[in-house]
Amino acid sequence: MDFDLINIEHLYDLEYVLGRFSYKIDEYINDEVVIDCTFSTDIMNLAAILMADRYNKVIQKNIFPIDINKSRSNSQKNCDLLKLQHYFNHNSFQLMNELLDNTYKMKNSNIKLYRQLASDYSNWDNFNYESISNRRYNLDFPEYSEEFLNNQRALQKILDPSDKRHFPYQIADMLNNAKRRYVEGKYNDAVMRLYRTMDIIAHAELLTKYGVNKSNIDVNLLTKLGIKRRYISKIENQHRSRTTSKEIEINLTEGYFLLYRLNNKIGRYYYKNIELFTRLNRIRNKSILNHGKASLTSDDYNEYETVTLEVARMFSPIIDRYMAEVKFPRFKIDDDKKYFL
Repeated sequence: MDFDLINIEHLYDLEYVLGRFSYKIDEYINDEVVIDCTFSTDIMNLAAILMADRYNKVIQKNIFPIDINKSRSNSQKNCDLLKLQHYFNHNSFQLMNELLDNTYKMKNSNIKLYRQLASDYSNWDNFNYESISNRRYNLDFPEYSEEFLNNQRALQKILDPSDKRHFPYQIADMLNNAKRRYVEGKYNDAVMRLYRTMDIIAHAELLTKYGVNKSNIDVNLLTKLGIKRRYISKIENQHRSRTTSKEIEINLTEGYFLLYRLNNKIGRYYYKNIELFTRLNRIRNKSILNHGKASLTSDDYNEYETVTLEVARMFSPIIDRYMAEVKFPRFKIDDDKKYFL
């Protein structure tokens, strides 16, 4: 038997996988094709289902062939719901909307529900917190009530800078967002989010512990906190070399050095491991999204994430709990095949 293999580099990017499948199936469009998804991953399984539906082919799983054509009329509604939930699980919100534009068996109430769900979590995924609706998804999906309620409570904290848990939830959400980009194989985007997480931590530590606004430094406050005039002048000079703005803003590195000058534990950790943080900065700088020309790797991300999580846990020892509460819900679909029988 001859094999014609195709290379799939981004295993967790559903749209990419669909494109690779479509490219190969088009070569055999007039032949009898059976798509076997036995032992496949969730993404590959979903891609196989969608390809069988799109090309009117037979799908086979666990050695039992399933003809999509024979069951379409009486299972399209469940099929579409399954696709929507899989799309949601993989943050493919655009695909959710495309399916909702073309579905013909789903009730209008479900169409509105899933369209709002796609819109709200797409906004959340893009940090457009203010655009998220007040819909109580815990009532729409009672079996996932706890997850949606946790998200609702977390979002309230993120939207309220005066809440004492605002920063822990914001940091947790940025960490989760970075992980979602990593799972999608978008390592450059993921590392940029980890860098932003480190920046938020420095800002939050300075503001909550010392009243210092990293984006608008009060020189008199630094003097009262015991910072030497020589170091304050250095901050002022560095600021003038970057901009003519009167408001003195310090970058990430300057923020951690200021924490060190304040004898803060996170600042001391930064100073003690300065070579490690310099390496992380080189990783970020080599990215094509920043100053470099390279595409970052999973190893780059993992190294950066390890340190970022350690610093985040220093800022909030229960940051992992916040990350769990702000994590997007995931629909539990144990047996895809039943939706097509």
